[in-house]
Amino acid sequence: MNVYRDINNIPAFQNAVITIGSFDGVHRGHQKILDRVINLANEYSGDSVVITFHPHPRHITDTQSQPVQLLNTLDEKLFLLEKIGIKNVVVVPFTFEFSRMVPREYVENFLIQKFNPKFIVVGYDHRFGLNRGGDFTLLSEYAALGHFKIVEIPKYEIDDIAISSTKVRNAIIHGNIEEANAQLVHPYVLCGRVIHGDKLGSKLGYPTANLQVSDKDKLIPREGVYAVRTDIDGALFEGMMYIGKRPTVSQQDFMNIEVNLFDFNDNIYNKNIRIEILNFIRGDIKFDSLEDLKIQLAKDEEEAVKSLEKIKTKYEDTPIVTIAVLNYNGKDLLESYLPMLSYSSSKYAVDFLLIDNNSEDNSIQYVSKWHPEFKIIELSKNYGFAEGYNKGLMNVKS
Repeated sequence: MNVYRDINNIPAFQNAVITIGSFDGVHRGHQKILDRVINLANEYSGDSVVITFHPHPRHITDTQSQPVQLLNTLDEKLFLLEKIGIKNVVVVPFTFEFSRMVPREYVENFLIQKFNPKFIVVGYDHRFGLNRGGDFTLLSEYAALGHFKIVEIPKYEIDDIAISSTKVRNAIIHGNIEEANAQLVHPYVLCGRVIHGDKLGSKLGYPTANLQVSDKDKLIPREGVYAVRTDIDGALFEGMMYIGKRPTVSQQDFMNIEVNLFDFNDNIYNKNIRIEILNFIRGDIKFDSLEDLKIQLAKDEEEAVKSLEKIKTKYEDTPIVTIAVLNYNGKDLLESYLPMLSYSSSKYAVDFLLIDNNSEDNSIQYVSKWHPEFKIIELSKNYGFAEGYNKGLMNVKS
């Protein structure tokens, strides 16, 4: 994936399909939009482009509110966008000067001049420019003049994004990591540098790597012990992580993040690591003695091993089969056959795909609401039977 951080030094994209946003969390709701960008880019042999901002715009435009707690650092976001299949990301330095750009200047001098987009994929409520004065209606004016085509993300999908973001944040704050990961469709992670601690873990027989999180605005889960998987130089190691103020041994008012890696003895001080948080084991506890803490750590390790064994393949299985359904105004047929199709295939590693030939009925809304297990590819026009299938199957990875 190409990452551009200087908006004055980006290439001339070909048939660019762009979308714009913070995409914090890159969760289930966002992925529908990103899939649409990728599918359109494939359909027109163009470049998929995500325009995102750093720092978060609210740091500049809303300094009076509470600091934004982010689901992703910038590097985490880029990692996830590449994994999804986006080919180009432009990270726009969000400055006070950039926030003062009037809406028409934003469209003409920023979007059109720098990206020359073929398609812009945005929500019905997308706002931009000074005082958020630009909107979907203004973009539609430029689309009508032939500068680009605009693809509107419908209200129910935008609402789903807001609901997903709220669910993820609440789940992380309360330690419901499995629920958060289900909404994210990937494990929640903490990234940072390994720093020196006081070696208490080693004295207890459970050496830990102390993590210094790379972004002060990163949302940290509730205090307690978690089953985790840690990426060190591309290799994954299972373990357990503690988040808390170490009430058994100190009265500190700051949070420690420590990870104990099973069957691992290498020196990783000053290395950058990536911790995937997979399950919540227990809350933080103040013990009467270090011996009591040591006994509990043995129980925590046993519980973490059991938990990791259950979910070991959850994020690694690649379906060996994709069931692709081509649709055009076929809601009645979908209502009749999709429930049976989903049920009969639920025991196997199967991807479900709906290739929609630019339907004019509410087929897509039906499938989105009642069959979220289906990934939907929306073609921009009716390509007919064979070409419609071929366009949709370009994205199949089975």
